[in-house]
Amino acid sequence: MKRHRRHQTVTPGRALRLGRVIISMAMLAAATLLFTTLDARLALRLGWVARLQIFPLAMAGAFTALAAWLLATLLFGRVYCSSVCPMGALQDIFSRIPRLRRKWRRRHPYRFAEANNRLRYLMLLTVAACTVGGLAAIPTLLDPYSAFGRFCSSAILPLVEAAGGKEAVIASGVALLISLLTVAAVGAAAWFNGRVICNTVCPVGSALSIPARWSLFHFDIDTDRCINCRACEHACKARCISMADHVVDSSRCVVCFDCVAACGEGAIRYTTRRKRLSIPMLQRVGTTEVGTAANIQRPGAAPMPSARPTTPDAPVRIDRRRFLATGLLVAAAPALSAIADAAARAEGANTACRRLKPIHPVAPPGRRSMADFLDRCTGCGLCVAHCPTHALTPSTGQLGWLHPLKPVMDYDRGACLFDCTRCTDLCPTGALTPLTIDEKHIFIIGHARVEAANCIGCGLCAEICPRRTITLRRRPAPHGGAGSGQSEYIAVVDTSGCIGCGACQNICPATPWKAITVDGII
Repeated sequence: MKRHRRHQTVTPGRALRLGRVIISMAMLAAATLLFTTLDARLALRLGWVARLQIFPLAMAGAFTALAAWLLATLLFGRVYCSSVCPMGALQDIFSRIPRLRRKWRRRHPYRFAEANNRLRYLMLLTVAACTVGGLAAIPTLLDPYSAFGRFCSSAILPLVEAAGGKEAVIASGVALLISLLTVAAVGAAAWFNGRVICNTVCPVGSALSIPARWSLFHFDIDTDRCINCRACEHACKARCISMADHVVDSSRCVVCFDCVAACGEGAIRYTTRRKRLSIPMLQRVGTTEVGTAANIQRPGAAPMPSARPTTPDAPVRIDRRRFLATGLLVAAAPALSAIADAAARAEGANTACRRLKPIHPVAPPGRRSMADFLDRCTGCGLCVAHCPTHALTPSTGQLGWLHPLKPVMDYDRGACLFDCTRCTDLCPTGALTPLTIDEKHIFIIGHARVEAANCIGCGLCAEICPRRTITLRRRPAPHGGAGSGQSEYIAVVDTSGCIGCGACQNICPATPWKAITVDGII
């Protein structure tokens, strides 16, 4: 026999859900394209996506935009979480994939869970205290937009570059590992428990939950129409619908409209009203579930046996082997770096060469001060993704362990182009102020420094310097002379005109260590 497809009528609830899904997927596509496009002009046109995100707006001090989001939340609930946040859309995808199968939906339906207010507000207070106190590591890791941006710039962008015929460059192995672990953890939580991250860990979701409690529009259950089928509860990825009380917790609801679309009786609505019982005598019996035939007491009838209480969800077990393997990979990274450094030292042991390290790290152009840059930057990786020479890389200790994954210049990878202002134009938090080309030409981010023992006098640094601040001079006699193996000439930097673009360091061919480095400005 042929099976006929079951056609679902288009109801207002399903229409609202479809519209929300379209907006959410469009925002996810725009945010992904913002970080992964190879066209700088398209990235600049998509900059509005970053300027809609709440945490970057808070770091930029954009109080008008924040007030607009507060008003939107007071009116409509947490529409930011359901439609604008790219990490929220990513969680929806992870939670939807296993539930495409009917067997999974039947075995693992969503069930109501009590709000863990202690944990989520503790996380919110921790992030707020760390942000004010300058401990940026925790806000950087927990901001959903920044975490999504790091995943795109570290994991997806190299694949796009390879597909486009360009050299795929990974900005930082540590940043890649952190981004993959973050997305894996968020995806695993969404796979089994829907939007649990939004309602327990995410600082933006916790902050929006406060005004969302009193939102004008909210979901209300009409108990006269409700048949207690629990379809809305099993569809609620926020696990905030309590059928025992017929109440929707607005502070956790992400306004996804899944419950409205799932209800075949039209008993749950997105409205400004509060439904009252038409039959006030209909009350909950004992502590059993409400809505089953066994719980409804008829006048004069013998008491029915109570229903069996539902069993809580089984805890998710952590694979110990995978956990240990991940820990070994993280622990081995410093060891591999130390082996490479030891090999370089062994190569330079037979010469008079010295390894140069910057006295201070070099921050991107456009910062007001180093302190202001560290306070405002969320480490989203947008500037890193669109640096044409890949000179910008997420920090892994250069700025201190209190400020991980924030961009710093690595001139061994590339130089800061003299006429490029992409990073300053794209920064959504105000950590980098937009610069014109003329302002960029004179904006000082560091000063070059030459190690005489390493210099081979090739003159490439002098030729490539856009400010013409490097010249070749004759090496002093005591350090030169026949048989010394050193060049007759040495590079000299005029620091009064140097802006620290790093072109000299990038092109220096001296081995095993370069003869010139750039020190950042504090």
